[in-house]
Amino acid sequence: MEIKMNIIIFVIGLGILINGVWLSLLSNFNLGIVVTVLAGLFFTVWGAFYDKIMRATRKGVLLWLRRLVVLLICAETALIGFVFSYGQHDNADYSEDAVIVLGAGLRGDRITIPLKLRLDEAVKYHQQNPYAVIVVSGGQGFQETVSEASAMKKYLVENGVNADKILTEEMATSTSENMRFSKEILDETFGTSYKTVIITNNFHIYRSAALAKKEGLRNVRHIHAGLQTYNILPCGMRESLAVLKMWVFD
Repeated sequence: MEIKMNIIIFVIGLGILINGVWLSLLSNFNLGIVVTVLAGLFFTVWGAFYDKIMRATRKGVLLWLRRLVVLLICAETALIGFVFSYGQHDNADYSEDAVIVLGAGLRGDRITIPLKLRLDEAVKYHQQNPYAVIVVSGGQGFQETVSEASAMKKYLVENGVNADKILTEEMATSTSENMRFSKEILDETFGTSYKTVIITNNFHIYRSAALAKKEGLRNVRHIHAGLQTYNILPCGMRESLAVLKMWVFD
């Protein structure tokens, strides 16, 4: 049984490690990739030295430390499952006054796939509710040559959205700022009474909705975009850390 567990842990670790290294070559460097690589190394080493680790942690403080590590892994898995599950359930009714599309990473000035998926959902929403104003929110980050908002607006216009319906928010560098600065723009446009729908990837919905309410947005609904399979783990782990930070400090 121990040999089988040894192999399972090692294979899981190797798969996670390969996923992280591969993404580091394809995507902008971020915390999700770092955590994925570290998790891959952790499980690979655990699998490779499984027998020695089990013998060394049979009793005492090391036994409790091993149990704590297993508990933390289970809790992390449950939290990742929660944020993805929460984000699968949309509640927009297509009568909203405004849409906030949250930015994601660019490759230079090119839209990345997670961001494209968000923008495609915004295009679909616009087709059903062409009267809603669309706020594209995102500043210029590391390894980006233009602001996310400007690249997002360009994509939306190229895909049939009227430029007059798009407002750009180019200062935000975090989800909290996305909400805060977008609210300022919408308050200037509508006053204080309007309905809003947030569009972002499924893993990001829970925290985005919570921070929108924290920043004073009311009548907030959400629509999720999907995510590529190879991005589930890094995005999930990065988001779980962000959710924990929000729970503890916000």
